[in-house]
Amino acid sequence: MKVAEEIISFCTKCKIDLAHAVVAMQGDRAVRVMCKTCKGEHAYRAPKGITDPSMAPKKKSERVSKTVVTVAEDWETKMALHKNSPVKDYSTKNQYKAGERIEHPSFGTGLVEKLIHPNKIEVIFKTEIKMLICAPSN
Repeated sequence: MKVAEEIISFCTKCKIDLAHAVVAMQGDRAVRVMCKTCKGEHAYRAPKGITDPSMAPKKKSERVSKTVVTVAEDWETKMALHKNSPVKDYSTKNQYKAGERIEHPSFGTGLVEKLIHPNKIEVIFKTEIKMLICAPSN
């Protein structure tokens, strides 16, 4: 992990897990990040799906370092879960569902993470998360 590398973090402004750029490091862990969507800078927060509430420290002195998940690691995990899904060629004229694998001519194979109505999808690729245009859903 190094400064300017892309990681997944919970954005305090957007209120969702998004791609961030590392702004500051403390040892080998990210401490400050900048959201690549809203450009807001804040302390690193592990993605909501990664943290375990039972592991939450009771006191400030008991805090443990948070696990940093890179976009590539997140992509690998999600692609393994959907390895048997057919791959659909990307086109702005197609409609997509969350969980579908797509093949983009520039970005490669990706996984549709969510639909942003009426005509956008958020797709995780090996190196970054992109918002793409698609046909409006009915």
